[in-house]
Amino acid sequence: MNTKVKKSLISFTAAASLAVTGLGVSQATTTHAATATPTAVKTNGLTYLYTSATSNAKTAGRALAANTSWAVGKAVQADNGDVFYYVGTNEWVKASDVTDSSAVTEAATDSSQSDADAVISTAKQYLGTPYVWGGKTPSGFDCSGFTSYVYQQATGKSIGGYTVAQESAGSKEAVSQASAGDLLFWGGQGSSYHVAIYLGNNQYIAAPQPGESVKISSISGYFMPSFAVKVL
Repeated sequence: MNTKVKKSLISFTAAASLAVTGLGVSQATTTHAATATPTAVKTNGLTYLYTSATSNAKTAGRALAANTSWAVGKAVQADNGDVFYYVGTNEWVKASDVTDSSAVTEAATDSSQSDADAVISTAKQYLGTPYVWGGKTPSGFDCSGFTSYVYQQATGKSIGGYTVAQESAGSKEAVSQASAGDLLFWGGQGSSYHVAIYLGNNQYIAAPQPGESVKISSISGYFMPSFAVKVL
């Protein structure tokens, strides 16, 4: 089998694969799978859309706004060397018009995970510390003094010194959506009376009440958090 035939078969196979997954392209024999596909891209400027992965399929009046990020479903390369990324139904962008933002996204995710691990590790260092009303140091904590101290030590971030202030330290979410390192609150928003740090696996760590010490507890229907806040 000569090189030209191999190339044609590869081109056809790539196009057939795209068609099966709903990512069909026109002029199938002029495109083939690109060697690398980013998970997301960011537009460099006003970026025109193409109805297929070819330079002559540029649409009129349809474009993506500058400096916006888009998930990429597939990458193909035309025989002339142009690479196109699939970003929606019959919507492609030229690789030269965008920047791969996958590394930035992954770095941000890794950073958040690292901060969450630091928060949890720091919090566990103070297991057994006695509850002290208004306490904000390792000699004694109340619930908000504990969360404030831990976040400051672990991340350098100030989240406020009492529960209501800490409600605004991040974005509110349902308890069922909480992830490790998030804050859990008891009471209505604007009038919360208790706060803890979620550890994952239905557990949290907190300075509970007078007569007790910092400890790990499990979420239960008997004492159910009202909402959560994602700080990291």
